[in-house]
Amino acid sequence: MIAIQIEIFIMTAVGFFLGLRKTLDAMTRAHLVDVIMAVVLPASVISSFEMELTPQTLKMTFSVLMISCALQVFYAIWNHVFFRKTAEGHRACLKYGIMVSNAGLIGMPVAQAYFGAHGLLCASIFLLPQRVLMFTYGVSMFAGTKDRHAVRRVLTHPCVLSIFIGFAVMALYSAGYSLPSPVVGAIDKIGGCSTALSMFVVGAIISECPLREVLDREALIYSFERLIAIPVIVALVLHALPVDAFSSEVCVLLSAMPAASTTAMLAEKYHADSRFASKLVMTSTVLSLITVPAVGMAIRALWAL
Repeated sequence: MIAIQIEIFIMTAVGFFLGLRKTLDAMTRAHLVDVIMAVVLPASVISSFEMELTPQTLKMTFSVLMISCALQVFYAIWNHVFFRKTAEGHRACLKYGIMVSNAGLIGMPVAQAYFGAHGLLCASIFLLPQRVLMFTYGVSMFAGTKDRHAVRRVLTHPCVLSIFIGFAVMALYSAGYSLPSPVVGAIDKIGGCSTALSMFVVGAIISECPLREVLDREALIYSFERLIAIPVIVALVLHALPVDAFSSEVCVLLSAMPAASTTAMLAEKYHADSRFASKLVMTSTVLSLITVPAVGMAIRALWAL
């Protein structure tokens, strides 16, 4: 795990250097994120389904889906308890930042790096409830109304479509068939870029983050909640429940991800405090370089007891 984290740190450092050189400026990053979300991550998801469908796989994915749904309920309770008295301009940003993490752009590649193809498979299932809510309830936090086109947007999201395609691929493998080797090779190679490209983007984002922005008191408190308090609570609860260790470890790691970049995008679109939202994203992303490996090692130690 330490070796994997060093690899991730090196890739992030490369992105940081590219950000300083303006090779990965804001516009280039936006285009690169589009490529990652539309092509690279979907390819990596499909690649993770290249296995036979077994009762163990079904049980594992069902456990992950149930945990993810329960987490969204937990996040809603957390938001209600802790942010009732928060200033109105910051409340939507904080509530959305708790409910929607960057488990898509950062979490999926990290889960793949830590846990392999099965980890990526679990991560793609874990994200389903979050994707549904981020386009419905999440948008309503900023806009005040529900998005009428939310269902269509969720179902046509490339990462969601790739899950349906992945199950079809898994069914083929289970029936004794497989995709042509050139197709499998292309999918695997494209998907294999996901960790490196995602960490490049993260590093470039960090390169534009002034130290004074990272040290914002409210952003630091939020980062503690998002990166440490929540995964610790989730880990203790799952460890006490009869849930298999692998599913639990993946879910805890994904619950420790920083704020999603969409927090700042939605704040800008709906005239909320986009500067504060950017601080949440920047601060939690920078600190996650330290907290994510710490959480990863802690959960391995906890389930080894």
